[in-house]
Amino acid sequence: MKKYIITIFVASLIGCISQKDVVEYKKLSQKEFLEQPFGFNESIENFSNNSGTKFKTQKLLRKNKHYPEKTDTIYQLTYRKSEIFFYKTYMGKEFLLTGNILNRKIELKNGIRVGITQDDFVKRFSNKLKLNKDSIKMIGEGTKYTFIFDKEKLYRINIDNYFD
Repeated sequence: MKKYIITIFVASLIGCISQKDVVEYKKLSQKEFLEQPFGFNESIENFSNNSGTKFKTQKLLRKNKHYPEKTDTIYQLTYRKSEIFFYKTYMGKEFLLTGNILNRKIELKNGIRVGITQDDFVKRFSNKLKLNKDSIKMIGEGTKYTFIFDKEKLYRINIDNYFD
């Protein structure tokens, strides 16, 4: 009798441990996603504090093309093979310039991260996404996000923002 009780107890314990937390995501439009892709305002401080990833930061100085006597700064945030670049003007205004995300620890809004399946990715958006070979492009005002898939899984996220 003791063997049966212990067996049932162990089986119940294993069942509880192996259950995964299922997270439901609200479907977003591409426009909603592009307004705030990371779920917070894009600044160097917010990105470092809210992304959950410890980035290494490097500063690169650049002369302002409109005012050559002024110096702007490009911030390179790196985590393993991923890079995100911010441009900070001499007046203190910051812009997310470009990025190349290859690491699953860097998560965008609605649980979008490297490693999710293509089908799961598409299900997180309310409007139909156009798949071009193995990539999906989302283009907004001055921004372009390219999601590249390999073997039906999100492999890379490229970010290209434009400002003058």
